[in-house]
Amino acid sequence: MAQALKVSATEFARKFTTFREQVQSAGVIEVTAHNRTIGGFLSAAELNHYHDMKKRERDVIRVSEIDDETMALIMNSEYGKASE
Repeated sequence: MAQALKVSATEFARKFTTFREQVQSAGVIEVTAHNRTIGGFLSAAELNHYHDMKKRERDVIRVSEIDDETMALIMNSEYGKASE
């Protein structure tokens, strides 16, 4: 994912309509004050992704419940290599 666009809180407030359009392609806009992040503005797609991730945060899978095929895939996986 590309680095988030950073804007000051003052600029964000003054040019909200501009950033409302830009966030659709940027995904996330970091809002800063005095050179530190104070919040973020998310596109609808990023907000949906956030909600999905929060929902999965509590999903628990016990190792004993994983089928043999999935366990074999996990055991034979390589770090940094995308699945096929």
